[in-house]
Amino acid sequence: MIFDGFAYRGHDGGVQGGLTQVAYMPQYGVGYFYSINGGSGQAFERIGKAIRAYITRDLPKPVLPAVASLSSNAVPYSGWYEPVSPRFQFVYFLERLLGIGLVRAKDSELLLTRLGQRNAVFLPVGGNQFRYMPPKGPPEPVPTLELLPLNEEGQFLQILGTTLKRIPAWMALIEITLTAFVLLSIVSILAYAPFWIAGGISKKRRRPAERQLRLWPLVAVLCMMSMVVIFMLGSDDLISRLGNLTLSSVALCALTVAFAASSLASAYAVWAARRRAVRHGVYSYSVVATLALLIATAYFAYWHIIGLRTWT
Repeated sequence: MIFDGFAYRGHDGGVQGGLTQVAYMPQYGVGYFYSINGGSGQAFERIGKAIRAYITRDLPKPVLPAVASLSSNAVPYSGWYEPVSPRFQFVYFLERLLGIGLVRAKDSELLLTRLGQRNAVFLPVGGNQFRYMPPKGPPEPVPTLELLPLNEEGQFLQILGTTLKRIPAWMALIEITLTAFVLLSIVSILAYAPFWIAGGISKKRRRPAERQLRLWPLVAVLCMMSMVVIFMLGSDDLISRLGNLTLSSVALCALTVAFAASSLASAYAVWAARRRAVRHGVYSYSVVATLALLIATAYFAYWHIIGLRTWT
């Protein structure tokens, strides 16, 4: 049993405290508890790994369970799934998209394909439990995937502490397609940015009518990239950096608003360009890029990311 992760609030309303973990193995009579007064996930993980290695150094390695036959109950669980149990609610809007996966029952195995994994193999160990067979390294000795009983809320499975819910195939394909469309549009905007800037500098290639069509999509993407940079820079101590009223948390909030505003400005520029002398290729590309930005803005707004105040 493991419980981890907490943060408590001080009298000033800011997030204080840190991270904690409790785990035990009752069959061996060993366990541990530790806590750090900070939000560094990397330090927290390194400490936990060192403690686990120390207290289990003399314990016998568990015997691998025999491979059981695939239960007939497993076949109906084939389908598309997405995460529904986020550890951090404010990043769930990303987790649910990046965690979409396809489960298939094949021969005596369950296969899971998702971002970063292709046909990951899970072998049955009895009942509705399965253990992971990594392509490299020793196999997992304990079950890491379980098919949960069907209930009125739907069909679920649990893998490494994360609960996944089955969704219709059409919904999964639409979400994957729109996500890929938005990401490819963002990459293309960044790829063409140097040419747009060069065109604005060169007198021969200046086209004032196209300036707004080029400017606002680039501003929106730069705002989004800046949001990612803030998360990356604060990843080692997210609680103190984003859980309090800091320069990082205020900048993140402002950038979400700026992204939405620049996406809407891009849409207005596309609408206004209909009456101007704009090249057909530039206009068509701007329509596609703006559509992708509006989809991202609508998605962020639905999950309350626009104007996100992480310190409240």
